[in-house]
Amino acid sequence: MRHTLSELTGPVYGHETVREHDHDLTTQHKGEPLGERIIVHGHVLDEDGRGVPNTLVELWQANACGRYIHVVDQHPAPLDPNFTGAGRAQTDAEGYYKFVTIKPGAYPWGNHHNAWRPAHIHFSVFGHSFVSRLVTQMYFPGDPLFPFDPIFNSVTDEKARDADDLVVRPGEHQAGMGAVLPLQHCAARAERHADGDQVSAGQPGQGITPSQTVGPYFAYGLTPNGKYDWNDAFTNNLVTPDTSGERIRVEGRVFDGDGAAGAGLHAGDLAGRRAGPLLRSAGQARAAEFVVQGFGRCGTDANGGYAFDTIKPGSVPDPDGKPQAPHILLAVFARGMLLHLYTRIYFDGEAANAADPGAGAGAGRSPRHADRDAQAGRGQRGLSSRHPPAGR
Repeated sequence: MRHTLSELTGPVYGHETVREHDHDLTTQHKGEPLGERIIVHGHVLDEDGRGVPNTLVELWQANACGRYIHVVDQHPAPLDPNFTGAGRAQTDAEGYYKFVTIKPGAYPWGNHHNAWRPAHIHFSVFGHSFVSRLVTQMYFPGDPLFPFDPIFNSVTDEKARDADDLVVRPGEHQAGMGAVLPLQHCAARAERHADGDQVSAGQPGQGITPSQTVGPYFAYGLTPNGKYDWNDAFTNNLVTPDTSGERIRVEGRVFDGDGAAGAGLHAGDLAGRRAGPLLRSAGQARAAEFVVQGFGRCGTDANGGYAFDTIKPGSVPDPDGKPQAPHILLAVFARGMLLHLYTRIYFDGEAANAADPGAGAGAGRSPRHADRDAQAGRGQRGLSSRHPPAGR
């Protein structure tokens, strides 16, 4: 199915999304954190090597002792009261970003006997479109734990594992001082520009940074929800009291391949569009955020449940100018899910469903549409993932 405006546009960030010092993980508390200071900086590129400006880069990691601040992490290493381990930055006009942090420690995990994960840092990157969202990890060169780590080795191409895409470059690298991560977001489609045009001859698409698991401890970095000393960039409430349109609640559960509820998953990148033209210019977009943000996120609860409060979206045109049926995009990230799930939610009873290829593509699959309660405005959605629950 061809990508449309729903997939090929991304969230708009306001000043409240990224604060002035969010990129510096060493100054978020009264004291200084323990550990070796490092500067992680790099370049977000599209499939043709062009910088992606004004896009969101988020980071979360363990402290110098290999301990996450997450409530579930009970590794018997000390917490650092001066280190949360989460940060975010927005790329500049040329796609560059920078973080100041400390080198994380290795830690044990229960994947196999005497299993230790090498030092690593998690990243989330938004490209210029919703489906270009990338979650990955970076590692440090020469780590003796590499041969024993199934997450690092999930990138089966040995040359790709050893390339700068996954391993941070040392300070003496020719690119300059400090640690550098040349992070490239996943292309919207192989060998094509985001607008659907074929990549021109003589300008082949560059290598894509491999996708890696979000890990089980993403919550304090991506969905703190008031439980951690870190602010939310997005929440599960996409509306304000002044929002116009039909209010709905989209809720459901996420299951793994065995039918078990997926607790603690990042089940919530959700995007919806209002009726009428998209607000693309900076001035219009900032004004629109006060009405409806159009993008939200949440984690799943102990039963795999999630919920979003939003409005029923209007129709947007497909690449040929034909109206699509109202729909909402949903992305799911989970521990052990190396290839993340993107899907659409449609609404029962819409006349436009019959002609929409996205709605038609779900024929014979359950669930296909969000069943909305006319009084409560609720949509029910169940999602199943067949990826094994492994990886941190």
